[in-house]
Amino acid sequence: MYLRGFSASDLTSVYDLACQTLSERYDPALFMTISEGWPEGFVVVESPYGISAFILGVMTSAVHARILMLAVSPKLQRRGVGTLLMNRFLEESRKKGAKVVTLEVRKGNDGAMRFYSRLGFQPVDVIKNYYNDGEDAYQMQLFL
Repeated sequence: MYLRGFSASDLTSVYDLACQTLSERYDPALFMTISEGWPEGFVVVESPYGISAFILGVMTSAVHARILMLAVSPKLQRRGVGTLLMNRFLEESRKKGAKVVTLEVRKGNDGAMRFYSRLGFQPVDVIKNYYNDGEDAYQMQLFL
């Protein structure tokens, strides 16, 4: 198992993993478009099972990075893979000059809230009706 940058040949696997693990649905072209803006912000985990996890983020300003998606295959959840991806993303964000990283998480996703809190993220706002099904999100942030 190793971390590496996303490549166009990963698109089908990444899209399938996103559909399997995330409740929102995305246009596959979105992954390609976002990866072109900041390739270092799109990291995949390749394992014997293929692409088993990924993180996708963007720089929204010279000092602000935003995590858009983090997905880990159920086979690898609770094994430190998400933490590896987050650490790599935070490292790339620092290199790029980010001072703060934000993300959104479903209010009802207690496991994700605990995970992000362990990494130092703090809830800073509630975004009403953020998800397609109407669920609210917490916006969380971490100062680097």
